[in-house]
Amino acid sequence: MLRKDYCDIIHINFIKGILMILEFGAKNFFSFKEGFEILFQKSRNSTSEISNIIALNGANASGKTNVIKTLSFLQSFVTDSFSNLKPDENIRFSSYFDNNEPTEIYIVFLQNNLEYRYELTLTNKEVINEKIYRTQERKTLLIERDYRKIKTIKEYKELEYINITRDNASIVSISKQYGIEVINEIFDLFNFITNVDELGKLENKERFLDYRIVSKDYYKNKKFLDFVISFLKKADIGISNIEILKEKEPETDEIIYIPIFHYDINGEDKFLTYHDQSSGTQTLYSQLHLYITVISMGRLLALDEFDINLHPDLLPILLDFFEDKSFNDTNAQFILTTHNYDIMDKLGKYKTVLVNKEDNQSFLYRLDEIPGDLVRNDRKISPIYNANKIGGKPKIKV
Repeated sequence: MLRKDYCDIIHINFIKGILMILEFGAKNFFSFKEGFEILFQKSRNSTSEISNIIALNGANASGKTNVIKTLSFLQSFVTDSFSNLKPDENIRFSSYFDNNEPTEIYIVFLQNNLEYRYELTLTNKEVINEKIYRTQERKTLLIERDYRKIKTIKEYKELEYINITRDNASIVSISKQYGIEVINEIFDLFNFITNVDELGKLENKERFLDYRIVSKDYYKNKKFLDFVISFLKKADIGISNIEILKEKEPETDEIIYIPIFHYDINGEDKFLTYHDQSSGTQTLYSQLHLYITVISMGRLLALDEFDINLHPDLLPILLDFFEDKSFNDTNAQFILTTHNYDIMDKLGKYKTVLVNKEDNQSFLYRLDEIPGDLVRNDRKISPIYNANKIGGKPKIKV
């Protein structure tokens, strides 16, 4: 349970209603030839128990990052493929060892008691098929795109008049380009935050979390900065305060935001810059921004190696941001990759997925799919994992 002062600091909701991902999966996508499915639901037939966290464990190069790539690709392709790709450019993903068979991807959302399902079949060159369903009392096919042909229900009839000349763009991004407003309800579903793109994990600073962009947000949002200061104080790293300076770059006249970290040294106020901080403090300073932003928006955060540079004792607190309903009242979700064993014990079998690779093919399973009572929520998982009884361990040849 999080402390009450954490819970009081932030609650700024930017969207209407609760949006959650129920499941997603892919086939012939990067190292997953035969496909995979990730379920946030405890049971596919029920939306009464939807997890806020899924942790992916497994050996190096097992395919964990490729699971996160699915979400990254969906976001980029569905929303921005028309503007991000040239008309004759290949679609940015890889099939299994670049084979010519179609790739299949799907994702299911729940928003305001409406279930949306997006299905995509494609190759590097073209979209073969797109389908968008909505389920309330019954499942309805809203939009179907077969190569360049579109069929819709009456609500989306405007899309049928689009002249599709782009084989490498989604119907959602094409419709957005045409200014068709009815597509916004689908477009707005694909708003994830992730540190992965088609090339893999993005490094911080230049490619992902530029500390100056984060500092600008902290400068403008005092509640967010107060939250970060409060957390860093409790992490016992000696920081007494953080001040954000707004200055003008002399050479470019660009406004920049510079964080100054204050310390109480024998009653004297001393300070250090961001670059003087340890890699762990730098990571927390930037990564905490992700957590509070996603929770404020009620969205999905997908992080590869979320625990890099962080002490293991801090990790349960970061996970509690999502698990504590008094703090995460927007039902924001978090999917992560990690090598930390203790996270298995904290989350249990319904929220832990093991990723394996055999004969250069990745496959995965949630721990509750293991038959028998080997994995139980009333005892630790890490000992049987370390004994290599449930898979997901590297096979090291000495």
